[in-house]
Amino acid sequence: MPKINHNLIRRNAEKLLRETLADTPVAVIQGARQTGKSTLIEMVSRDLNIKYISLDDPAALTVAKSDPVGFCNQYSEGTLAIDELQLCPELLRAVKLSVDQNRRPAQFILTGSADLLHVSGANESLAGRAETIKIWPFSRGELEGYEDSFVTKLMKGDVDVFLKSAIPCDRSKYADYTSIGGYPEVINRDQRRRNAFFRNYANGIMDHDAIEISGLAHLDKLGALWALISAQTSGELNVLDISAKAQIPKSSLHAYLRLLQDLYLIHELPAWGKNLSNRVIGKKKISINDTGLACYFNGLDQEALHDVMNGEIFGPILESYILSELVKQQTWSDIEYSLFHFRNRDKKEVDIVIELRDGRIIGIEVKAAKSVSQKDFQGMKALRDLAGNRFICGIVLYSGEEVFPYGSDMFLAPLSAIWAK
Repeated sequence: MPKINHNLIRRNAEKLLRETLADTPVAVIQGARQTGKSTLIEMVSRDLNIKYISLDDPAALTVAKSDPVGFCNQYSEGTLAIDELQLCPELLRAVKLSVDQNRRPAQFILTGSADLLHVSGANESLAGRAETIKIWPFSRGELEGYEDSFVTKLMKGDVDVFLKSAIPCDRSKYADYTSIGGYPEVINRDQRRRNAFFRNYANGIMDHDAIEISGLAHLDKLGALWALISAQTSGELNVLDISAKAQIPKSSLHAYLRLLQDLYLIHELPAWGKNLSNRVIGKKKISINDTGLACYFNGLDQEALHDVMNGEIFGPILESYILSELVKQQTWSDIEYSLFHFRNRDKKEVDIVIELRDGRIIGIEVKAAKSVSQKDFQGMKALRDLAGNRFICGIVLYSGEEVFPYGSDMFLAPLSAIWAK
């Protein structure tokens, strides 16, 4: 794959950050470590008056903890950007006081490598004063140099025409994309150096970040839980099974899962439709948020993933990749949506259900194969029957290249449709 200068890649969230700074006192940028939060601030600072301070600097952290109000009032003539705020959550109260005294836009940019609402010691939400922008590893569209927004583009045109605009990928490309993932630091590395990054990244999260933001006991169990989720990514949460394997009591498991979510490392996918029918199974599914990390935890390098493309393990990893692309696109999509999965008691399933704010839905089924059969549409039919007129369309994504209609409201399309221009 060609070399990419990740510092020059435009983030699709940049437009939203600029809009936020134009009318909102505080912009909060949140995402996992090493996803490009600081680089995004640098992009907007080229033509805005921003002073940047990182709390990773021990001296800055000491001052922030000793005098939060003075620290927050040090740059009244522009925008004060405070990086890694989760290290000093008491600053949130000082930010709130400053904003309440002066409601001008663009007073602060706050970044966090954890969800600031759930960090131990954070007692202020900044509700009504801030807008949160989530930053994830690079999306496929960002790496290709355009704004990928599947839901917006699907809803603004003819579905069939939009799907046919997708540029099909060679099947092996899907293995490349999933094995590398989207962390900026790995996109140009060879396999050995990618493994080094993922190893040190995971160790740093477990040894430092998790400890800094959480009061949980036995955090040594967290790494095993993270690896287990990677091994069964896109699977339904079996509390008893995962508690036993991770050696975490069932009563405590939710808190550990919440911590992984707060660190932006996993994504929980609720069941759709459980309030519509008692035939819907309500278990949530859990996916790791970057498939490069998932492959690392599973001992799958790029070449090995090519070897198992026809095996059982590739399908769940590919499903996680497609889900992660839709999660990333939520940040900049013009159309708001939520993500679910569907399964009924007859074992009819749909991998991803996209629900718009008005309640209408789009079904997405992910197949690693180059060909599909009528059986692959059975879950979509069950979803359509339950949703009724709320059902917009159902799309079975596969590693083939053609688009085919299946009736009036279902389609077969390449996986690359998710990041079509």
